[in-house]
Amino acid sequence: MSDDLDERLFVRATRAPWREILSHRWSATRERALVLKDTEGRYFVLGRRGDQGEPGADVPISDEAGAPGLRGTYVDAFHVDLTERMGTQAVALPTVYGAESVDLWVSWWVHDPVRVVRSRIVYGWEAVRTHLTRALRHLVEAQAVAGSGLGAPEVMQHLGTRQGLAEAGLSYQVFDVRLRETGEELHLGQAEGDAVRYSWTANRRGEYEFCLQALHNGPVSLAALWLLRHPDQVSQVLDWAVGHQSLLAPGADWQEEMASLLGTLTEQERKEISELLRDRIASLGRRVPGV
Repeated sequence: MSDDLDERLFVRATRAPWREILSHRWSATRERALVLKDTEGRYFVLGRRGDQGEPGADVPISDEAGAPGLRGTYVDAFHVDLTERMGTQAVALPTVYGAESVDLWVSWWVHDPVRVVRSRIVYGWEAVRTHLTRALRHLVEAQAVAGSGLGAPEVMQHLGTRQGLAEAGLSYQVFDVRLRETGEELHLGQAEGDAVRYSWTANRRGEYEFCLQALHNGPVSLAALWLLRHPDQVSQVLDWAVGHQSLLAPGADWQEEMASLLGTLTEQERKEISELLRDRIASLGRRVPGV
């Protein structure tokens, strides 16, 4: 497998076509194909046509291309590289926690040497990446219509099999999805800075059940859940609780409810929230022990 994306897919032969035919037959190479063009504009090809168990095995080359003969009148000959190559596409997948940066690892190859020469695609990665981007956007739209989320399992399910660029003579497939840290990436599902649209899927059943239980437990439970996710917003949560007494259970004392819920936190969580609350009170100009 080659990872040189700048390597040419085909080059024009320098010797006479009949010499190229003899040389190709004698060498029995499996990494290149020889494509010839005759005076009438017809194409002929010598080389591997998708061997079983290798990239392109199930993809027949152009029906228009037959095997060349030594007595043919050829005006051009081209060597086409059949080596499998590798590339990566940075993508931001939408999740409930925000955009998740991943790299899609893609293998791609020439499955039809004649179409590559006819289309004049010297460097194929740009064509593969354009097709992949279009396929990803269509996948996002399809998942949204179906009410499903988009993650690594969905990407592998739909793009982990061979995808063909018929007119270009190229094929590719996504073989891995890996987390990444920084860099330019393709944003899917939402514009940058927009709120993330998210739908529950079977892959996130545990999260669904947890949030469903929090909803059943009422506003106080949701407030405590928010406080766990945003411990720096203690004062906002308390202000909300005071200003929305009508949402609390009849006769419930919100101070006792919050104290009971906060009492279920771990020692480390209680310590962090206590420090945040201490700093907040101190910033208001009130005297706080230990500050």
